[in-house]
Amino acid sequence: MAEFDMVKYEIFRHRLFNILEEGRIAIKMVSGSPVVVEGGETMCSFYTSDGTPILTAAGILLHCTGARDFILKTIQWYKDSPGINDGDQFFFNDPYIGGQHLADQIIVKPIFFKGKRIAWTGSFMHTAETGGIEPGGMPTSSTEIFHEGIRILGLKIVEGGKFRPDVFNTIVNQVRDPHLIGLDTKAKIAGNNVCAKRFLELASKYGLEFVEKASLKIIDDSEKMARAKLRGLPDGVWKSRLYGDYLNPVKGERGVFKVECTMTKEDDEVIFDYTDSSPQVEGSVNSTLAASWGQLFVTLSSQLFWNVPWNGGMITPVKLIIPEGRVINCRYPAACSNGVITSGMMLSETAHECIAKMFYASGNIEDVNSGWVAISGGAPYFGGVNQYGEPTGGVILDGFGGGIGGTPARDGVDTGGGMMNPTSNISDVEILELNIPLIYLSRKNAADSGGFGKFDGGMSPESVYMVYNTPSFVMGLMGGGSLCPGGYGMFGGYPPALQENRFALNSDAKKWFKDEKSPKSFKEIGTLNGKILDSINPSPVIPVKSYDILISRAGSGGGYGDPIERDPEFVEKDIRLKAISPDTAKKIYGVVINKKTKRVDKEETEKQREKIIKDRMKKAKRLKLKKGFESKDQEIVMRMHEYLEIVKNNNSDRIIRCIKCGYEFCYTKENYKEYALLWEKDLKGINLRYPISGEDPKVRFQEFICPGCGILLEVDLYSAEIDKDSPLIWDIKINL
Repeated sequence: MAEFDMVKYEIFRHRLFNILEEGRIAIKMVSGSPVVVEGGETMCSFYTSDGTPILTAAGILLHCTGARDFILKTIQWYKDSPGINDGDQFFFNDPYIGGQHLADQIIVKPIFFKGKRIAWTGSFMHTAETGGIEPGGMPTSSTEIFHEGIRILGLKIVEGGKFRPDVFNTIVNQVRDPHLIGLDTKAKIAGNNVCAKRFLELASKYGLEFVEKASLKIIDDSEKMARAKLRGLPDGVWKSRLYGDYLNPVKGERGVFKVECTMTKEDDEVIFDYTDSSPQVEGSVNSTLAASWGQLFVTLSSQLFWNVPWNGGMITPVKLIIPEGRVINCRYPAACSNGVITSGMMLSETAHECIAKMFYASGNIEDVNSGWVAISGGAPYFGGVNQYGEPTGGVILDGFGGGIGGTPARDGVDTGGGMMNPTSNISDVEILELNIPLIYLSRKNAADSGGFGKFDGGMSPESVYMVYNTPSFVMGLMGGGSLCPGGYGMFGGYPPALQENRFALNSDAKKWFKDEKSPKSFKEIGTLNGKILDSINPSPVIPVKSYDILISRAGSGGGYGDPIERDPEFVEKDIRLKAISPDTAKKIYGVVINKKTKRVDKEETEKQREKIIKDRMKKAKRLKLKKGFESKDQEIVMRMHEYLEIVKNNNSDRIIRCIKCGYEFCYTKENYKEYALLWEKDLKGINLRYPISGEDPKVRFQEFICPGCGILLEVDLYSAEIDKDSPLIWDIKINL
């Protein structure tokens, strides 16, 4: 390596990434799927001859590790029979090998140079129909993998460079929309052809020895960068937990499950342990181990290692522990079609909370943000006959425009994107209307949907769809977040709003159109004459017909910091922009608006905020009595939290105290929450925080309050059904 040309290496590395992007462009040019063309859910990647990831370009971060295991299985299963030869391409979609669910379909292609296999390329994309028991590729009624559609384990769709129509026809005729699936399949082949051709051009230009060494160096450089990043962060243990609600299709009941992460960081390695998560459930919200690795990669690549090239080297310092049989490492043949937008995203976000709090303790404030969407609801799926008389099936991914979490310095981005989607794409309304028998009556930011905080979480999208011009159509709803908030708030910020839906069936909507009006809100749709159905995520398909309407609200970002610290002028602007309601402004932010001037009433606002503090101090309960600390001579060691710091006295004791008022909680070897005030409550009466269906929520809010000044330190979620014996979570434990 002494004579290795570093200039040539940098040119090679950048060229390799651009080749992968060229492959993704080829996929979009061939595919007709809005999920791919508009949503950007594609991946192209290169691997060494033995399957180690070299470099990835992806519109969805979930898939960056996905092709590796498919390649390993191809080598293990098929190297002897039917053989792995130049020009072959293998089709997979088994989530127990890789990917998230059966809708994630990949074709892998070996790359040969002068008769030797030197690398692999793979093209991955979400295909919106799989032939399952419900349309759309992600059936919510499934209880085992066999309900979820066709499952393929390495069919040679191209052999020796020749396309195989027998395999192709067998695949596409197992689903409701053969034309769409056919285009997606050919798009993946096209992407592979582009990437393989360009890789061989590099081998011819630079020589095989250089290409192989440069490929390994990309992997090695990523590992070195990842380890260096970890060494610059504090050692310790961080914990996070989230709850999700799900449908048990067999019993017809709604249940609750938990995803809990314990992150231990030591020197240049980090462990994510999910042992305390719930067992797998009888429903479609489970995730396989391969899927969970993909979800963890989302957080690693976007939050922790955002400046490290995406490949196998980046994850070498990372260990993932999930015992088999957990909801995020389900046993075959458990159903898993909806895991990607429920338990899987909860895995991503619990890891994210741990990383964000570690970053805060390190002083890397610019890298800190509160929760993004951790459960994606508001994802309508559909099937039937389109406006052209052709079969159709798929899913609408308006949830890709979820709100982003607030930060220590600014609000989260409204409808900014999902963490798994680095290009932050959302489907184009006119393209969807062109392809499926639906008309959008509205798509907007949902008021009061973002997590409340000193800096608010970004608002979620709220869409109104009307069925139009179809003889036969069904619609259902994927995901969750209707009975448990789909995300977390940070350092006193609140989790996001619940995600809800409302159908208006057989209504008098036509009369509105005659009066040149259209219903565009939950309230307006609730006034229509007809059958009004408040539907919880997930919900199986129901028959719908022309002029039936669905309104759906997706996920939003978590708040950051105590809401009563929000600048009243910001709140006034929020009301003016219809980001929050005046009622929420008063109850949560303590801001009173003068009804005549529409401006902040400063005197009444001061009184309201004092009242909120008094209510906290009066209604919260003390868990443990304050400790007595002998010495008061203190040196600040670290700011570990927006409102908490670690100090050292002349006895070398390390103590956690409030930055606002100086209240001393405990030693650092103890959980500060045990010495805070706790107010456990629901948020009934607060807009979008109590189920629209009238059902009881599955969780309560734990508000931890400083006994000295009443500042809100943390808002955790708690399910007595699951965590009766361990109600408090110790979220920050720094090793000093």
